[in-house]
Amino acid sequence: MMIAQFQVSELAEFLKYGISGLSTIAFILSFYLLSRESSRAKPRAEMLRSIRMFMGLTLVLGLVSGVAAILNPTTDPAPNAAKKPVKKASLVSKIVKPRAPWNIELFYETGAKPLAQHLIDELQTYKDYSVKMTALTAARKKELKINGSQIRYELVEKEAANQLHKRLDKILPQDVNLNLKQITSTSPNYLSIFVCD
Repeated sequence: MMIAQFQVSELAEFLKYGISGLSTIAFILSFYLLSRESSRAKPRAEMLRSIRMFMGLTLVLGLVSGVAAILNPTTDPAPNAAKKPVKKASLVSKIVKPRAPWNIELFYETGAKPLAQHLIDELQTYKDYSVKMTALTAARKKELKINGSQIRYELVEKEAANQLHKRLDKILPQDVNLNLKQITSTSPNYLSIFVCD
């Protein structure tokens, strides 16, 4: 069956373009109906009325299609065109994925063990720390060039080190000061605290 030089199967191809394609099909069909009715010796009034209604529908579809194209200009009408994958930041994955706890190692000199234990007890109240105590020998102190109580951190760990310092500063005796010292050695997710006599 031919409809205004188009086969039905060819008209169906327009549907892949969505509402724009449907609007085009309606336009072609209204033109076909109008030309068929006008070729008659005496056009029927009720048929002309129906064609007029159909043309009104075609006009509405055309307007909706145009408005949709204006409001969404990025839509690609070509169905077979290669689409680039769009990366979307997944907020859910960021919320659900828990952060591994910081490994905190507290080194202490023999005379500072009670204070070190007090600090460890405080740190264990936080879920984001995994803590352990290690005795600080004179040889190790010399090797690491420790010259006072301090928190050692890498550049990328500065924020975590500051938070750790604030938490411990609240419970430190007035005569004890923990200094923040940035180091260059790499030990991911690890902060060290040195408590000296």
